[in-house]
Amino acid sequence: MFKPLLSAFICNTLHYMKKKIFGSLIILALLLPLTLIAEEEKDVKDMPTRERIFLGGNIGLQISNINTMVVISPLVGYRLTNRLSPGIGLTYQYYRDTGWGSMSGFTAVTHIYGGSTFARYRITPQFFAHVEFEALNLDSQMGWRTDPDRDTRFWEYNYFVGGGYRASMGGRTFINLMLLYNLNNNSVVYFQNPIFRIGVDVRM
Repeated sequence: MFKPLLSAFICNTLHYMKKKIFGSLIILALLLPLTLIAEEEKDVKDMPTRERIFLGGNIGLQISNINTMVVISPLVGYRLTNRLSPGIGLTYQYYRDTGWGSMSGFTAVTHIYGGSTFARYRITPQFFAHVEFEALNLDSQMGWRTDPDRDTRFWEYNYFVGGGYRASMGGRTFINLMLLYNLNNNSVVYFQNPIFRIGVDVRM
């Protein structure tokens, strides 16, 4: 019983957060200045290595009287050329639900962690293409498996393709709104396609 309850909780929580947050951030990004700062127009070949590095990622948090969700996904990238920027990232997700526990006699808790590699190709100053490979380590209960060993964990591999919109927030900080399609149709973490992702990049 733990498996369907936990999976349903995560699906509903993510869907709720996307509906509440994504729409407002799209409006915010469109209202931000679209003119890139002069430094952004520099040829990266003329920049020192440190200035070609960018840090970023996204953080999500939802706390209520019945559930808690924490998502931390930092990343680091490198401007290889004016258009191409590869990078790597880490992901940690924590879910705790006591609502189901009050009915079934237990509290559902799971930890998901892993890493990713990605590449972005800037098409215009605001729009870019994005590809990414992600590996996540999951609790066996997330996989709807029949393995009697409840402590067993397994890996899930996701392949994202899509694009995004970037807007300057001033200085060297940018907000990214991405729409990605997961080529792994059997994912037990991502219940919907396409996937909306919101993040921030900071140039060093």
